[in-house]
Amino acid sequence: MAQGTDQGEKIDPATALPSLLRMLYETDDADTLTMLWAVHALQNDRSEAAEKHLNFPPQANTSSMGSPFAVFPWDIETLVTLMLNMPKAVSPPWLRQPMNVREFNTVATVINLLRAADEYDAGDRVTVETVLKEMHRIAHRTFAWQRGWANVPETYRSLFIYGQGRSGQFFEEANGLSIVDFYTVAFLYMSVFFQKPWTTAVNDLGFFNAVRAKVRPAERLLATDISDAYRASVELLRRYEQSAGKRLPIIYRPSYLRMRPMVQVNTEVEPVFIAPLPTLLLHRATVGLYYDIIKGGTKTRNDAGARFEEYCRKSIKAHCPAFEVIPPVKYKFKSNPVETPDVILQLNGQVMAVMECKASKLTFEAQYADNPIEDAQAGYAQIAKGIFQMWRFFSHVRRKLLDFVIAEDAPAVVLTLDAWTLMSGELRNEVIVEARRMVAEKEPEITEEDQRPPLFCPLHELDHLLLVSTEQQLLDGMKAAIRPEFDGWALLNVRETVSGKLPQQKPYAFDPAEFIWWWGVLSKREH
Repeated sequence: MAQGTDQGEKIDPATALPSLLRMLYETDDADTLTMLWAVHALQNDRSEAAEKHLNFPPQANTSSMGSPFAVFPWDIETLVTLMLNMPKAVSPPWLRQPMNVREFNTVATVINLLRAADEYDAGDRVTVETVLKEMHRIAHRTFAWQRGWANVPETYRSLFIYGQGRSGQFFEEANGLSIVDFYTVAFLYMSVFFQKPWTTAVNDLGFFNAVRAKVRPAERLLATDISDAYRASVELLRRYEQSAGKRLPIIYRPSYLRMRPMVQVNTEVEPVFIAPLPTLLLHRATVGLYYDIIKGGTKTRNDAGARFEEYCRKSIKAHCPAFEVIPPVKYKFKSNPVETPDVILQLNGQVMAVMECKASKLTFEAQYADNPIEDAQAGYAQIAKGIFQMWRFFSHVRRKLLDFVIAEDAPAVVLTLDAWTLMSGELRNEVIVEARRMVAEKEPEITEEDQRPPLFCPLHELDHLLLVSTEQQLLDGMKAAIRPEFDGWALLNVRETVSGKLPQQKPYAFDPAEFIWWWGVLSKREH
């Protein structure tokens, strides 16, 4: 638990949530958001900016997640969500007991109350039977934060998949600015919020003056007034609880900051913005683009899906050039058009691995629901279909319907935009059962021999694997991942366990300057 200078005070889990809500209720929103911004800055190497707004012991000036003084960003996000999901105090100021938002001890108290409330909340939810699904939910809540979004691969991948073609065109027509312009404004505001918690609407763009006309359209996607944020956050929670048919645990409630990472508050002079978690601005302008693009209909979604497949092949070839990377081959089966898998990896004329790309992303319900398969049925059906398609390929080659030579231990890999089966062997098994049902219904000629155990790998993990592996190390990791002792493991962890390390990690092969006009120029200026 986060610690302050007053340690040892016991918290009653049963009363933790009411105590926490009272503190949020009686404290001004602007003050609460400033405190949360400051502690996040403090623990992300920006202590000089933080100390203007927060008094803290030296031990709290740390970026180590193992520190007893650590305040995790996912907990800060949950606190903002709780704040937005409750009405504010209407009693006179002199009757309230607001938090002392200038002291780290207050932050420690709030975080410890949150964790105690979650402990109490989890009492009936987490049992021996449900603990693996709880790990699945925890992983979705924390792992993306630990990876982060303000990095080169995330930027390049998102712009490659969403920023071009029909997807990029749809976004621009719908919002009045290109995805690159949107990313640029998000980057600009994130840079401002790295230095201070509050800013008026940015007008002095300096180096970024070329996007001056696009700042206001971008703000409409990035920011919302605090009163609108309250209404939208409550409606979001209502909708998801109605979908779930029950109250959601406090740590798994939908975060409105993912939709609008900047909050606008009116002052006596003019409105000001705050982004308590600045990197969520880049989350909105990268992985968050998916939720803009899916509004464009089937053709737009298919365009993004095709670019996802193209990116996978391009990245594999760039980072592991010894592979021959073969795109889908069309052929006829029983007079119907079918295709081979999206990615076929060959070495010396032999198929060493096959991969199917599935570009759907998890709904909120699928990430945190009690029954993710049921709550994201269409998405998980796509994953099962990908498994079926690879099994069909193995079967058709075995039956001499296709002219390929496949290694006996060539793995079948489902590549996804999201970590669909992260940390949950149970979920993986349920998807495989659905794939087997498809075999029985559509093509019972597919034998048990053809039904090779599938692996699941999200796109960000594939890129990391490629940077730390030779071709053989990548194959060794994938082959080992189907062994029982690695059930439920992430492919990257398996690879690191079974094979040696490279002397040095490879550089990422692609440059966002391919899409972003200012990227290379800014890098040169900084050096």
